[in-house]
Amino acid sequence: VPGRMEFFFYSSLFILSGMLIIVLSKLIFLLLAGSVRFSYWLYGLWNILEIILLAIAYTVLDVFLIGKDTIIFRHFIELLFVTLLVLAIPYSISWLWLSLKDKRIKLEALSRNTSMEFREHQMISFRDETGKLRFSFKSKDILYVESTDNYVTIITGEKGRIRKNMLRKTMKRLEKEMEGTHIRRCHRSYMVNFENIKQVKLISTSLFIYLDFPEEIRIPVSGTYAEKVHEFINLMSIS
Repeated sequence: VPGRMEFFFYSSLFILSGMLIIVLSKLIFLLLAGSVRFSYWLYGLWNILEIILLAIAYTVLDVFLIGKDTIIFRHFIELLFVTLLVLAIPYSISWLWLSLKDKRIKLEALSRNTSMEFREHQMISFRDETGKLRFSFKSKDILYVESTDNYVTIITGEKGRIRKNMLRKTMKRLEKEMEGTHIRRCHRSYMVNFENIKQVKLISTSLFIYLDFPEEIRIPVSGTYAEKVHEFINLMSIS
């Protein structure tokens, strides 16, 4: 029984000391990671140093506390080899997980940049009621569309200047043609390019869209379209 108790005590001491070293090491790593960018190689070197430190701690416990009669350096090498075998799998899994996470973040960033670049260069064409092509603008340059009877006016902002382009077409027909773009209806007489929205603001009981442009451009939102406007803004923020 004393032998079992002694074995249990020393085993617990080994396990607890190992856990303490790893926890302290990871805490220091997290503190440093906030100010220093660690590459995969630095992270791998950190793990190797952890293993060496664990082997040193086990050697000290084994030789000096337990009083094992052996050549210290040889015993250190043996413990280093055992520690490496034990931690090789969990460290490899953590390395793989970090690698996959980093690749996913890079892919998402690339996808966002590509999507933004595509939207900036995407051309949107406007045809009159006979189907004849009248205008083509970069999606980002289109601010809003205003309807007057059987005509619509496409307002664009190029180099800080507002331009108005009139087209013979009903708002209802144009709304159908603009499906799949960021130009959406917000009022009986207005469509707005959601790419250029800066703010949606409630003034008294009326809702307005403010566009991101040097001059203040305020577009009314009618009650009929208010819910759809909020839904589309939320959809854009997610994507």
